[in-house]
Amino acid sequence: MCKYVVFSMRLVSKFTVAALLAGCVATAPRDGAVTTAAQAAEPPAAPPAPKVAPLPNVALTPELLYQLLIAEITAQRGGMGAASVDYLNLARSTRDPRLAERAAQIAVFSGDTQKALAALRLWVELDPENLDARQGLVVFLLRNDQGDAALEHLEKLLAAAPAPSPAKSPADANSGLEFNTPQGHGFMFIAALLGREQNKAAALRLMGKFAAAHKDNPDALFAYGNLAMTHGDLGAARTAVEQALQHKPDWANAVALRARILQLQGDSSAALAYLGDAVKNRPQDMMLRLGYARLLVEAQRTDEARAQFAAMAEQMADNADVLFSIALLSMQIKQPDDAVNYLKQVIKLDKFTAESHYYLGQIAENKKQYREAIDFYKIVDRGDAYLDAQLRIVGLLARQDDVAAARAHLRTIQARDPQQAKLITMAEADLLREEKQYTAAMEVYNNALSEQPKDNLLLYGRAMLAEKMDRLDILEQDLRSILEREPDNARALNALGYTLADRTTRYEEALALIKRALELNPQDAATLDSMGWVQYRLGHNKEALDYLQKAYALDPNAEIAAHLGEVLWVSGDREGARKIWQEALHADPKDEILLGTVKRFDNSSPGL
Repeated sequence: MCKYVVFSMRLVSKFTVAALLAGCVATAPRDGAVTTAAQAAEPPAAPPAPKVAPLPNVALTPELLYQLLIAEITAQRGGMGAASVDYLNLARSTRDPRLAERAAQIAVFSGDTQKALAALRLWVELDPENLDARQGLVVFLLRNDQGDAALEHLEKLLAAAPAPSPAKSPADANSGLEFNTPQGHGFMFIAALLGREQNKAAALRLMGKFAAAHKDNPDALFAYGNLAMTHGDLGAARTAVEQALQHKPDWANAVALRARILQLQGDSSAALAYLGDAVKNRPQDMMLRLGYARLLVEAQRTDEARAQFAAMAEQMADNADVLFSIALLSMQIKQPDDAVNYLKQVIKLDKFTAESHYYLGQIAENKKQYREAIDFYKIVDRGDAYLDAQLRIVGLLARQDDVAAARAHLRTIQARDPQQAKLITMAEADLLREEKQYTAAMEVYNNALSEQPKDNLLLYGRAMLAEKMDRLDILEQDLRSILEREPDNARALNALGYTLADRTTRYEEALALIKRALELNPQDAATLDSMGWVQYRLGHNKEALDYLQKAYALDPNAEIAAHLGEVLWVSGDREGARKIWQEALHADPKDEILLGTVKRFDNSSPGL
């Protein structure tokens, strides 16, 4: 039953019920749209099944049914403001909390803060135990500069906050945010709720006032310090965590947080010394040791980090969470053999098996052991890594010139949601493009875009394919379609600007597009390369060299090398050009753009 249809159904025909249900389904925001104010805040812990508020005994009269239908039809036709008011009036007259929820849902979806506030207040009044309602009210009071009014609701949330959801990964399980008391979870639940808000200063002020009301509670101080750290107020964060440590001097969470704050304040040596002492004093505390190992990794003190890993692995040989975290850290410090050993230990413990095989596949792939990598990836049959593992198999088969097997495997991949289905579609098109089967690849994109004509990812993919087919009309049409909806899409700006500079004489237009892309993404190597290329096309060789050298320093790939070498050559530095080209050819001897550039300018040099 649609949760927004509340009343007794004994007098309603099947047809009328179907109409109501269809109306509810048609207007409910989907696929990431905000459905309630509380969901917009996305706190980290999923609440338990809420207590069901007592519902009023209201008969569904013809008049009431008519009002419900009008509200739904109004929403369907885009009249969100009027629909929200209609539902709010119905909620007031019937005293049914689910109609108040529907009013809030529509108001939030339409961005009407005042209507959302009114609906959320009524929803909380009618269903005071509902966490979604109270979280939503806190969020919208904050957004409406009524932070003080939110304090009483924070107290209610603290009392009713859910227990934490299970850690999604061993890294989460050892993140330093574990608590021993329900109230500790409650404070962090509230900090996470406020931490989602864009007005960080207002959120931090509210959390500060809430913590001040619990000034002798170390959990409250810790939660405030954590939020202050994430919002960049390191002074307030350090003060709060040091006050928490006065109450609980040996609290591992607070010790780890203080070390992190010291590091963020630029004093890595003090952070390492502080955490190192804590580990010496509490050698059995794996959370502290893991935090210390992470700091050593970030400080690039590889040998010391490995020693900490070994100590943890010895003490926690049967703890898959710890071993998996050590494996990931080993990969981070480029110790793949160590990582393989730890991952195999994790698999023996029968935990994180899909994730472990995924990372074993990555390690094998990096070693160019492609068959072994494929075997590992095939075992990844679930979890967040599933799709990436399967697409990596497709890429590895194609890399070994087994395109038929790659396409066959692509057809076996099961999409878990529309986004995954789209990525699989794009992988098929990319595979066809790499095989120069451009017409077939274009058909794949056209079919996908016939169902999702405004999907920017699909449009961008088709635009890049169109460039290969010399269909610049399609490329420009698709990229401009993206920019109509996202004027600051740096990737689309750069792609269109570069193409105009490279394939047309519309250099001034290209320059304006690339300039905007560079403003949005000033350290992007591809955009710096584009700026260098358009400057070269305009005859500004000195400026071109500046941009191209910066791009090549960030990403010495074949195409940038081709461009840089060309500008060096025409500027008279032929030896410099040859050196750049030789380096790039050594890394990528089959790149067509690089080979074509060398052939045009230095075909007489067999050494290249």
